[in-house]
Amino acid sequence: MTQRMDDPTQWKPPTDAAEIGAHVHAGRELRGFDLSNRDFRGAKLGGAVLHEVDLRGARLDGADLREATILECELDEASLNGANLHQAIVHGSGLAGVKLRGATLTGTKFNEATAPGLDLTDADLRVASFLKSKLDGAVLTGAKLERTIFLECDLTGADLRNNRLDAVTLLEADLRRTQISGARFERCILLKTKLAGMRLAGMHFAFTQFTDADLAGIDLAGADLHNCNFKGSKLMKANLGGSRVANALFVEADLTDIDLRRADLTQSIFLDAKLERAQCTGATMYQCILTRANCRDAVFRSANLIYADFANADISGADFTGAQMFRANLHAVQDAGAKIPDRVVTLGTDPDLAAAQNFHTRK
Repeated sequence: MTQRMDDPTQWKPPTDAAEIGAHVHAGRELRGFDLSNRDFRGAKLGGAVLHEVDLRGARLDGADLREATILECELDEASLNGANLHQAIVHGSGLAGVKLRGATLTGTKFNEATAPGLDLTDADLRVASFLKSKLDGAVLTGAKLERTIFLECDLTGADLRNNRLDAVTLLEADLRRTQISGARFERCILLKTKLAGMRLAGMHFAFTQFTDADLAGIDLAGADLHNCNFKGSKLMKANLGGSRVANALFVEADLTDIDLRRADLTQSIFLDAKLERAQCTGATMYQCILTRANCRDAVFRSANLIYADFANADISGADFTGAQMFRANLHAVQDAGAKIPDRVVTLGTDPDLAAAQNFHTRK
């Protein structure tokens, strides 16, 4: 009797690495098999299709799963240490407690995976992506994280301590209970992430995008934040004292009650930002742009504001005592109650520009 290639009932579940490899190399799909707790170490499964397979507790250490497709499978507590899943797709599968220590996961896609306690120690996750996956308690110690993507993932309790994250994207991630102390972020995108109240003093975030992030009350004292983008972010009561924030963007950010004392903010942009009661004593704000910023009751004592642009800003009640303000632009500012002892060296309102800005066409 001729066996039909499209009839999965004709195939018995493979029992070892050789049998499962032969099954795959014959072009057969692995579907609906119970392969739990079996030993498939070193299996050659490149390009395999696994659908609704039970691999709980199975041993797949060192297995070749390059470009494999793993759909709705159960792999809880399975061991894949040193396995190669380059450009594999893992969709809708259970990966609780799975061990992927030292595994190759370059370009691998994890979609809607349930993977609490996933062990990715020393794994190569370059260009890998995780979409809407549960990664609570995941261990990423020593993992290579370069251009890795985490979109809407649960990273509660995940361990990223002392890792280097290069061009990593985190979208709508709540990192408040993620372990990231000592980690180094560079060129990362932390879009709509939550880091409110975290203690991250002295950490490195150069060239990172914090667009629309919640950073209220965060402690980034002494941190390296140069060339960062904080557009639309919440930084109320944050501590950036002594931090390096040169060439940063704070467009439309809320910095109410922020601590920027002694921070280096050279050439940073605060267009339409809220700086009410901001503490900027001793800050370097050389050539900063604060156009239309709300700086009511802010403290700029002894700050370097040379060539700073406050055009159309509200500096009512602000204190500029001892500040360097050579050619600082105070065009059309609201300055009721402001203390500006060195106003003589500043640029006042340009009458022609003010007239043009206030011009209204008659009906």
